[in-house]
Amino acid sequence: MHIPHFRHFMAFSLIGSVALMPLLVLPAMVGVLVDNAGMSESSAGWSASVHFLASAAIGLLMALRVHHVNLRQVASFALAFAVVADLVSAVTAGQTIAFFAARVVAGFMLGAAYVATVSSFARFDSYERGFGVFVTLQFIISGLGLYVVPVFADELGANGLFMLFAALDGLALFLARFLPAENASAEARGESGSELKILLTASAVFAIIGFALFEAANNAQFTYIERFGVSIDVSDQQIGVALLIASLIGIPGAFSIVVVGQRFGTLGPLVFGMAIAIAGLLVLINSESYGAYLFGGCCMGFSWAFCLPFIQSLLATIDRKGSAIAAGTSFSTFGSALGPGIAAIVVAGGNYANVFMLSIGLFVITLVLFTYANKKRLGRL
Repeated sequence: MHIPHFRHFMAFSLIGSVALMPLLVLPAMVGVLVDNAGMSESSAGWSASVHFLASAAIGLLMALRVHHVNLRQVASFALAFAVVADLVSAVTAGQTIAFFAARVVAGFMLGAAYVATVSSFARFDSYERGFGVFVTLQFIISGLGLYVVPVFADELGANGLFMLFAALDGLALFLARFLPAENASAEARGESGSELKILLTASAVFAIIGFALFEAANNAQFTYIERFGVSIDVSDQQIGVALLIASLIGIPGAFSIVVVGQRFGTLGPLVFGMAIAIAGLLVLINSESYGAYLFGGCCMGFSWAFCLPFIQSLLATIDRKGSAIAAGTSFSTFGSALGPGIAAIVVAGGNYANVFMLSIGLFVITLVLFTYANKKRLGRL
């Protein structure tokens, strides 16, 4: 199968995956901070939230100027500082104030690099297949990370984990030379108005908020899925295997859009994908066996990977210069921050069923918003 611009899409995908690394291994990172850095479950969850909030804040600012910035320069600058921030995180892990400050800086830098990357996809033809490649790679990396980190957590420790993040930031900095170094193409400029005008359309507003709640739903359960396994007496080895399989099962989900493109539109696939997620969460709520843990995790992994490229493609159709996908990314990062934060509140006393019910409610609201976004988008065309 020929994928246009594959070399660029692969470079973009690697950079974006590195920028998302704290999210891709989130439950394992929380486990390392709790078990190896002496942080409480709540503090570890909030350290992830402040990182994601910082990413969202910088992403929102970029969304308002993405038509006018040099994406390569932005990403290169941000990734260079991300290396420093992750190294500081490595030496301050467990020291709450200093560690939280380092995570905020890392969030700003990696958020800027990520927005520059996803905005680059929208500037190429066959962007929906590029997003499919991107999400496929995310789940490969996440699966490997979620297996390796829990199994080797004692040897790696919190210091080693964040030093590894810094090394990956350096790799992404090397690949930043593939990002566009100019403004959008003439074709893309012809399809777009100003950033703010586009972002205030009904289709953009509904899609952007929906993306945020989709990420909040996924990250709420994802933050504590490893801890849930511990609570039902699943061994560390079994948790690592289950999380690996759950991530790898997302690969065919993400790759689906590469094969079919937008043949079935966006709304139908999104309903299908989120129905699978809700089914998996209901299984986790009603059973505490290892089989149910594995099945529920696989449902979540497949659904997350399947839905993401369709959501990103929906946003890319709204503005080919990238303002909608940049804003959607920013608000989805707010959702990524909101999810662990709310989950940290409702999980009090180790009540993980509350976290899963929270995710189900957020998925239902998300589907309503995407339905209206799709209706408004088609009405505008």
